[in-house]
Amino acid sequence: MAKAITHDGINLGNGISGQKVPVRLVDDTDGETLETGVSSPTIQISKNGASFASASDGTWAETGNGWYTVRLDDTDTSAVGWLLLRVVKSGTSRESHIVCNVSISSSEERNNMMRLRTVYQRTL
Repeated sequence: MAKAITHDGINLGNGISGQKVPVRLVDDTDGETLETGVSSPTIQISKNGASFASASDGTWAETGNGWYTVRLDDTDTSAVGWLLLRVVKSGTSRESHIVCNVSISSSEERNNMMRLRTVYQRTL
């Protein structure tokens, strides 16, 4: 069974295409050596604890020094809550798990805060 490296704290906007999630891959032998040149890994997502399924977009790109990005589309980020991204390249690296939080966009969050502030000021 493959060992895994887990990262968390990635925030994503709900239903927004083109969001990229950073992924770090390390060698399965020592768990430290950064894996470079990895192509065509298996990329799966689980939304709020549902079964893993292939990412709808899942465009894979190497940024360098063992770091990569996975691009997600609006289908991948269609459910508010937590999203678990799983990246596996059999025989070369440990599984990489990235825990993401899918919520409303930051601009929508700001608009909600401004509306609440206006309502609060009117009630004073």
